[in-house]
Amino acid sequence: MYTTMTSYTLEPLHSRQDLIEDTVRLLKEEWPMCLAERLQVVETPKCTGLPCSLVLIETREGAKSEVLGHVRIVQVHPQLAIKRSRRNQGLGRKLHELIEDYAKNCLGSRYLHVSVRSESNEEYYRCLGFEECKQVTVIAPNVLRTFPHARWSCQMIPDEWKFLYEGGEIVTKEEEDKEWIRRYVKDLYKA
Repeated sequence: MYTTMTSYTLEPLHSRQDLIEDTVRLLKEEWPMCLAERLQVVETPKCTGLPCSLVLIETREGAKSEVLGHVRIVQVHPQLAIKRSRRNQGLGRKLHELIEDYAKNCLGSRYLHVSVRSESNEEYYRCLGFEECKQVTVIAPNVLRTFPHARWSCQMIPDEWKFLYEGGEIVTKEEEDKEWIRRYVKDLYKA
């Protein structure tokens, strides 16, 4: 009987230029209107530190590596996607385990923050060890436009980022309070 070895790794996209096109396809599948093509510009071999894109790669003996997941890590607000055809197979949990290891051991991060946009996802993040966090300030450009409009909450945008937000909208505190969103945090050093 022949068994195929399968492994999962999390690698910085800037070090795997050969996987950018596959990653763009994955992101376009999840967010069709996003500008994932920008990965070719922002993920160069010179890119180190934050922000960065990490890809979940499945490697099988004798087969081409396949991109199964992507996370864009910025100072506070990651954006994550799993290939639709491979969901409900534990890959989200695997991606989170690898993200936590990368954030802790490669970036020196203490905390991971997530924004949960539906009540159905709350239990999932609780099971992963995240706790609800009442206040998080996010200052990061949504350069891949994974959301329909670039949004920022009552904050000043640096001039060098304004081109990333063309056509975006400013959201007042009252409007933001109407949108259902919960923020969760995980202490990576908590046992």
